[in-house]
Amino acid sequence: MKWEYHVVHLNVEDSSSTNEESSNPEAASEKLKGSLSPDFLKDQFPEQYQENDDSEHPALQLSKFLNKKGLDRWELSETIKIGKLLFLIMKRQVD
Repeated sequence: MKWEYHVVHLNVEDSSSTNEESSNPEAASEKLKGSLSPDFLKDQFPEQYQENDDSEHPALQLSKFLNKKGLDRWELSETIKIGKLLFLIMKRQVD
């Protein structure tokens, strides 16, 4: 059996950051030192970076994200915390 993997980093900072910063993909990309582009962030987390002010709870956003990935046959395999970083490891079988 062959697998391919998809790794997602979740930003789990304390609540002292402003809501405006967290809804700006350019600021988020800059905070990540450019490791993820603003376009990638908008594509992978559309609910987080929507244009209107109606923010959904992060748990609902994560549920929608995981359901979307599930439709593409991705399965959450495990989570890994390294220091202050949290990673979701997803896998799917390669045909």
